[in-house]
Amino acid sequence: MPMGPVRAWPDGKKVAVKICVALESWSDGHWPVYAPMAAAWPLPGVECRHSMSWAEYGATTGVWRLLEILDRHDLPATFGVSGLLAERHPEPVLAAHAAGHEIAAHSYAQGVIPGQLGPDAEAENINRCTEILRDITASRPTGWLSPRATESRRTPDLLAASGYVWSGDHSDQDLPYVTNTSAGPLVYLMHSDFTDVRGVMAGPRAYRDIHVDFLDYLLRQPTPGILNLTVHAHVGGRSLFADQFDQLLQEVALRRDDLWIATHHELAEHVLEKAAS
Repeated sequence: MPMGPVRAWPDGKKVAVKICVALESWSDGHWPVYAPMAAAWPLPGVECRHSMSWAEYGATTGVWRLLEILDRHDLPATFGVSGLLAERHPEPVLAAHAAGHEIAAHSYAQGVIPGQLGPDAEAENINRCTEILRDITASRPTGWLSPRATESRRTPDLLAASGYVWSGDHSDQDLPYVTNTSAGPLVYLMHSDFTDVRGVMAGPRAYRDIHVDFLDYLLRQPTPGILNLTVHAHVGGRSLFADQFDQLLQEVALRRDDLWIATHHELAEHVLEKAAS
């Protein structure tokens, strides 16, 4: 049974801010269906090499731009990393880890969705991702994000049994909370309602403006709130979108005195501590 959501942030801060950078890969012969050409001009039966290169941008270019922006604003983030990407491109994963950002597991590839896997395959996928990221960073991940945020009914139990502290697949409450699994407690952290992928059609400026307005709204409320900022390295890391993300983080930095800016792991540890008290 779930425990009630946390009701206070450290030091009396009004709003918690968590930043997530998705660093993703698709298996050979696959690509994101929302890539510009794939979405606007689908060609059934044709290997979309353009969409593959569009997705690859995150590892070759976008992640480095986002790391620079985060460093300039001195803000911590959680990087959700595909195991396949870490195998192919360990350099940005190591760079994010060395900069003090949290590295979380994001399945092996974007097409490996827990909700579509059988019990053995799902357990193997979790273990595979865990080992890949541990081997590269010498530190095991404590958080998990499923592609499409689509877990199976078994996922929370498997994650807790594998030593995970938090899951980012849930959107049923405004604030994080603890659920009890067969293997112990697991913190549920809410998924973002408006990521850069969902904001592609609205445009980068809308992504910035909506989140700035929402932050102001949260700061006006009588109860604590949380701001979820999610970008994908192959989308939000592009210069046009990254500029708006940069401006958004500048607004966050200006309000820093009223904010608790935390990694997902730090949020989860706080929630667990409050639940135990």
